Amino acid sequence: MTPIRTLQKLWSGFHALPHDITRRRRNAARVREAAKRGGEGGLERPTALPNGFSWERAGRIGLGVAASALLTALLCLHLWPNRVALRVGDIATTDIIAQRTVRYEDTDATTELRQAALQTVGRRYGVLPDAPRLAAETANIVFDIVDRWATYPADNVPIDAETGVNTVRLQSALDDIYRQGAGAVRKETVATLFRFSAPERAQAKATAADLLTKLMARSIKDDNDDLQNARADVAKSEELRGVFPDAKHRAAIAEIVAASLLPTQRFDAGATRAAERLAQGAVPAQWRRVAAGEPVIRAGERVTTAELDAFAALGLQNPRLDAIAVAIIGAMVTGMVAFVSVYLRLFHGKIYRSTPTLLLLAIQMVLAVAGLKIGSLLLGLPFTGVHFGYLGMMCVASAGMAIALLVDAGVATLLVALLSIASGMILNNELRYTLLTLGSSLIGIVSVATLKSRSDYLRATLILCGANAVLNALVGLLEGNGEREILSAVIWGGISGLFAMALFYTGVAIFERWFGITTHLRLLELSDPASPVLQEFRLQAPGSYAHSLMVGNLAHAAADSIGADSLLCRVAAYYHDLGKMNRPEFFIENQSGLENAHDRIAPSLSALVLAAHVKDGVEMCRALGFAPRVLEMIEQHHGTTLMKFFFYRAAAGKPNPAMESQFRYPGPKPQTKESAILLLADSVEAASRSLDKPTPARIAAFVAAIVEEKRADDQLDECNLTLREIKMVQESFVRTLSGALHARIAYPSDRKAIVETVPGLPEAADMPTPTVSFAPKPATPILVEQAPPGAFVPTVTTLPDFDEPHYGEVRFEEPTHEHRMDNEGGAARDAGYNPRRRRGKTPPRTE
Repeated sequence: MTPIRTLQKLWSGFHALPHDITRRRRNAARVREAAKRGGEGGLERPTALPNGFSWERAGRIGLGVAASALLTALLCLHLWPNRVALRVGDIATTDIIAQRTVRYEDTDATTELRQAALQTVGRRYGVLPDAPRLAAETANIVFDIVDRWATYPADNVPIDAETGVNTVRLQSALDDIYRQGAGAVRKETVATLFRFSAPERAQAKATAADLLTKLMARSIKDDNDDLQNARADVAKSEELRGVFPDAKHRAAIAEIVAASLLPTQRFDAGATRAAERLAQGAVPAQWRRVAAGEPVIRAGERVTTAELDAFAALGLQNPRLDAIAVAIIGAMVTGMVAFVSVYLRLFHGKIYRSTPTLLLLAIQMVLAVAGLKIGSLLLGLPFTGVHFGYLGMMCVASAGMAIALLVDAGVATLLVALLSIASGMILNNELRYTLLTLGSSLIGIVSVATLKSRSDYLRATLILCGANAVLNALVGLLEGNGEREILSAVIWGGISGLFAMALFYTGVAIFERWFGITTHLRLLELSDPASPVLQEFRLQAPGSYAHSLMVGNLAHAAADSIGADSLLCRVAAYYHDLGKMNRPEFFIENQSGLENAHDRIAPSLSALVLAAHVKDGVEMCRALGFAPRVLEMIEQHHGTTLMKFFFYRAAAGKPNPAMESQFRYPGPKPQTKESAILLLADSVEAASRSLDKPTPARIAAFVAAIVEEKRADDQLDECNLTLREIKMVQESFVRTLSGALHARIAYPSDRKAIVETVPGLPEAADMPTPTVSFAPKPATPILVEQAPPGAFVPTVTTLPDFDEPHYGEVRFEEPTHEHRMDNEGGAARDAGYNPRRRRGKTPPRTE
């Protein structure tokens, strides 16, 4: 159940007074008593409100008042214009005097002081406690590697020409050092250490460790030159000079120490930002005071931020609300809402009586005006010239298109005209905004009025974008704008069309589910054969699925012939037998050679099983979120048709009016043209499978008989199908079935089909309409032994116990489908009765 339906149900329960509930119960009892007497009982009228209004009318009035109030509030926002139209840097043309004493914040002075406080905040760093240890370990590892490879035996290996050191040992030592991360150590440095004696290398290692300890005790930051300065200080170390007087030796040790140095502090961006915020927050706001009668700015002076702050404090930029203007706009809006109500009551009574639909219209109008106002106030766009029309094109056009698709195109045209006037009222009451909004909205309504496919949606998008571009160009030329301004307007006009279509598509997807409205966009989704529901239907009940596809073809063509909603008919046909998935084995098209399940149960129980597939289908589709129009068609696709097979089986072949109600579908009867078409298409398609050697004449007579039988059974009494439309639907069925049941060429391997002759076969046009009777065998059956083999022999039986002849039985040579023909696609077919399979349990029939 949709949210709107739920609210409506709760509202109905709320305003149902206790005596109203009692009245309904008394009326129900009186109806039952009147039915027993065969007359009509006097019913009590619903309780009215004290003032004579009904609850529905009160709800409509309340909705109108709420919509008027919201629209007035939104439109009145434009009564706070910039009374002082000055910006920073402008020159004042007149003196602006303070009308009252106010205290205001000088934002410029506050900002200047806070920027100065920000400069006092230094960068924050985090200490790296492991840095000294890691630096010492790196230096020790380098010295250990050099010491190890310096003593490595390699007598017969070539000597490096540049350093005079064994090549293998030198290169191996360099590789190990680079792997440890000391990439700044050069080959010459390692060669120099190789020439050291073992005590000298030990002394160098100890000196480097002491030097590293002193340097790493300093503050070395990772975001400045501290590390480079520390490395430069290594070579200048007096401690190193006192231990190693040789410059080459000092340079080698200094290079290893410098390569091992690491930053001891890392920049902390989070702590820095926190300190800056703290410093800025410590600076108080700078307040100024202007007394009443003092000039805020003199003529000829340049406007600064301080003057703008004073204007805002004095209310010169946002003046108090004008009560008279509010009253005038409120009266205009109320008049518009009243006019729309009268228009709907006179020309669209169904919409006027539907409170959810009225609520949808009100929501669309409020959202359109709110979009205009919110955009003009918050987006910060330069709303000058034609620029304000962009929002009107987007908001009003999307609302108009949504109303056209969800409700009615005529109603949408009226509402967008009123909304276009409102868009002009929002900013200086200029006509150009009204023209842009109205033109774009009308073109959008026309482009989506026949939206039935995704290609139509793309076409509508292109039309709207192109129209918006042209409108903006024309308005720009009318106002004398330059080429650059016109080009900008054309581009933004196209962009506004794209956004309008996006808002339209999103709004339709939301509101059609909330308000239970069926659109062709939703029907297109449901008609996809690859949808999981239809795929599951195909697997669980393949026969019913194939039948539904054929019914969809019949219903679609028939609906097209009379101008009904063909896509709705096709979708409802695809899902009308979805309830058979619960018990597919009880329906003949799904049995596939299995035993007939109905042979083991009573006729009354079989009738309940058949009737249950309608209710099951409705519940399954409702759980899947199907639209109410589809659910209603599924519920009505059998109407109150009689399940003749089980009825006559239970009544032993004799009419029994007292039992008839037990063997009828619960209904209701079709209420719309589409539901009636579905009922007829379902019956015609099911019964068409019993036709032997179908010809156009036979098909025409067959379809006419089924349609007439449904009409005579009053199944079409509650829909608005005319006799002319019934005739057109019947002719459409004949055309579709003639193409589907075409003759088949007898292949040479089918010897029987080639050599078989049927003597005595009459012309198809002379054949009577085949029906089936479940009357018992007459006392004197008609003998057919004289008929040649394979000949067509019509056999008619009548019930001897009745004055009037009952349903006659016309049998062909192969009586496989005679009982399926009895219901023209109803109970017998659904029941799964198959004389070929269970001849011993069939009802008596004339031979």
